[in-house]
Amino acid sequence: MADQQWRVLLACDFFLRYTSMLAGGLSRAGASVALLSRDHEEEFGGRPGAAAEFVAAAAGPAVRRSAITGRVRSPVALGGALRARRDLRGFGADVVHLQESIGNDLRLIYASGARPRRFALTIHDPVRHPGDDASRSSTVGNRWLIRAAGLIFVHGAALRDELAEVARPEAPIVVVPHGVDPVASEPRPLPSRPSILFFGRLGHYKGIDVLLDAMAVIWAEQPQAALTIAGAGELPDHPALADPRVELRHEHVPDAELPELFAAATCVVLPYRQASQSGVGALAKRYGRGLVVSAVGGLPELVADGSGLTVPAEDPVALARGLLGPLGDRSLAERLGRAGHRTAVAGADWDSVAATTLAAYEEHLLVPRRVGGR
Repeated sequence: MADQQWRVLLACDFFLRYTSMLAGGLSRAGASVALLSRDHEEEFGGRPGAAAEFVAAAAGPAVRRSAITGRVRSPVALGGALRARRDLRGFGADVVHLQESIGNDLRLIYASGARPRRFALTIHDPVRHPGDDASRSSTVGNRWLIRAAGLIFVHGAALRDELAEVARPEAPIVVVPHGVDPVASEPRPLPSRPSILFFGRLGHYKGIDVLLDAMAVIWAEQPQAALTIAGAGELPDHPALADPRVELRHEHVPDAELPELFAAATCVVLPYRQASQSGVGALAKRYGRGLVVSAVGGLPELVADGSGLTVPAEDPVALARGLLGPLGDRSLAERLGRAGHRTAVAGADWDSVAATTLAAYEEHLLVPRRVGGR
């Protein structure tokens, strides 16, 4: 055992993007990693094969993947869970690490072989977003997971405190940053026209209506400013959407188009009413674009590295004033972008996240330290 690698089984339903990138970091750190998920493409706009392509690129060829097919409650699909459990039993995981929302599909928990007090759990959102629906089975499943976990990860100190208050878990709660996937090149130059980007899944809690209300104040001082809204989901009925300075891409944006999307922005806005952390914020840092965020959840911690500005939530005038800073001051926008890009290549990169995660496994799950790379 002493000269073998760590063996880590990561399992998720949603959060496949996050889990795949964590798998890649753990693999590069010397762990032997298996990734268990369902085979749906919901995080990838429903495009067939997109999930497998992303996992292969993000996790790398050394990560072993198992995917359970079929509908959650289909009796036929139970056979896939049985086969996956037998297959993964041969993998012999030292650590089983589950992601929030896996309670949607109890087959995944069964196939992972997770044992009470012996598995790790990442909670991305301690409190459900306003307007989000959750099935009874998912809610009950997540409550059980929090009670049964031996170790819980969250993405910020504010989220640790929130989870401790609302769920009172017995397991230790460890803060690990939401990883940032760095790029080798320097950030692209800012566009000549001041431009705002809102990117990601659309929903009421994201505060899109607050942003649209803020545009009148912005245009009064920066009439040439452009706004791009890119993502699938619900949009409010708002007159600003008819303005020609607003570009609406009401669709899932493929990963291959993200570099150009972010390059066309002066800054990225997160006007959320409620938030935990933000994968969109991590992308903005990756592409060297400054952020303007609401002072909710883990968003102030996201920009504590100097990568963005914080404004009060649900205040269109304050949001407009925050955005007018980088829109009207190119040097400020560049400073914010550079600060985020530095974080993306050191400190919150996936290799650093993996190192923190492995140390937490060892400390709290009594995993034996391995030699030969660890």
